Amino acid sequence: METTTFNIYSMDTAKKAAMFDKIADMFYKQNFGTTSKSEVELLMFSIFMDEMIETYADKTTNVLNYNACSDYNIGKMLGIPQEKVRTLKIKKQARYPQQFDWRKSFMSLRERVVYDDKTKKIIIPVPDPNLYSEIENFISENGGYIEIQRGKNVLQIRPEYYFLLIYMDCNEQDKEKLRKETAKELKKRNEAFDIDSVKTPNDWKKCITEIAANGIGSLAEICSVSGHPLWCILKMAATAAQMV
Repeated sequence: METTTFNIYSMDTAKKAAMFDKIADMFYKQNFGTTSKSEVELLMFSIFMDEMIETYADKTTNVLNYNACSDYNIGKMLGIPQEKVRTLKIKKQARYPQQFDWRKSFMSLRERVVYDDKTKKIIIPVPDPNLYSEIENFISENGGYIEIQRGKNVLQIRPEYYFLLIYMDCNEQDKEKLRKETAKELKKRNEAFDIDSVKTPNDWKKCITEIAANGIGSLAEICSVSGHPLWCILKMAATAAQMV
């Protein structure tokens, strides 16, 4: 349970002075009175979020506690709707970005992952809009292997496309292992596929789709040969599906 108490007024004197300098820059550099209300609000929100991130980010992994920094909690503190908090988070990251490892953040959500056997999709609640954007960007950069639907704070991906996407982020050694294991799994299920290793992207798509038709567990078995941390999401989904 989260025991840290957030208080924006608890910043030390040096930090408060630095925050004042940021605000002063908006007014005292030949632009007094010209800064819009929305720009002031965005800067103040950025200061607020930076302090929240420092308070609630894990000191070892630097992964944010998304429950503590939820749109609901922030909205309650500031007296604004959750929708506005979400919009401000996106604008803040664009104007005053905070660097973070989206893969580690994605991994922190692994226990929330479920597999919908009816739609045959991995469903991942993503509580932060900037994390969602990073995941979505990774997917779009690997355009040819995606089928993604966006709901309210929810990421839905077909298992075979998730497999292919994360494969693109593996090192060459793990890629080779996965190609061989994919061929082995496919041949085991259908002797007509007499291949030793999957070679081309089109072959990948055909093979993985064929294997996924037998259930998410088949993909999870192949994933076990890779050391990539994001495979854990697929394994968790497979385990949850078996328990239903």
